[in-house]
Amino acid sequence: MIYDMRMKIYGLIIIALLVSACSSDKPSKKCIYPAGDLFFSKEKAGWKEVYMDEEYSDTVLVYNPTKTGIHLESFNHFPEISCRKIGHSRQDWSLGGYIVEPGTCDTLIVTLCIKNESMLGNYYNVLRFVINGEVDYDYGFMIDVPVREDFERWSEEEKAQAPHFTVDSTERDFGTLREGEEAKMVFKIQNRGKRNLIIRKIETTCGCTAVLPSQRVLLPDKEMELNVIFHSAGRNGKQRKVITLFCNDPRQPMIQLIVKGEVN
Repeated sequence: MIYDMRMKIYGLIIIALLVSACSSDKPSKKCIYPAGDLFFSKEKAGWKEVYMDEEYSDTVLVYNPTKTGIHLESFNHFPEISCRKIGHSRQDWSLGGYIVEPGTCDTLIVTLCIKNESMLGNYYNVLRFVINGEVDYDYGFMIDVPVREDFERWSEEEKAQAPHFTVDSTERDFGTLREGEEAKMVFKIQNRGKRNLIIRKIETTCGCTAVLPSQRVLLPDKEMELNVIFHSAGRNGKQRKVITLFCNDPRQPMIQLIVKGEVN
């Protein structure tokens, strides 16, 4: 009888531990980021990189600890970003959001689909929310991710016919300038492939460097000039600026050119 009693006690202890473990793993416990009277489970999307024309989804939990329903909707609307409550449509969300019922933890699905080539490179945006009619600027769901063009979809024939980017040099040294002077440099780009080379996007690490391509589409076996102007106003000491080109060459879709020198 004593043995049976001990077994019952052990059983009750095990059940209590299991209940405690389950309750500590409640979705609401994961919601630690406050926004108005709501709490969210994360503040950043988990994608390491994304490809153009493909759809990526991530989930974020939202918890209402109060005893009344709270209205939730998006504050800023980006064409490439959509949001919806699980089990509901994107249209439901875009038509005015929904109510997070008291004491409940809902799941939001945030989706990203990049179609604009100008967004190649690093994409950054913050999705903010309107909670009971008030915008909360202290919390936002951040998307910070590299955007690439997916060449894996290309057939072997397309790859064989692909454009091929070449440049006469990846660096230009403008020497020494006096502060306020300009330096003009030219990179000569060639297309050694069999299809048109398209310069999709150009980025620079600094507004002091202007890049002026003579054209954006380069025919096979043709050459073009990439004119670069470095403005030294407000600069001092050694300078090293990076120009990043995004193109449709599957071998090297991203090319970096360097402009360097010194300003006295």
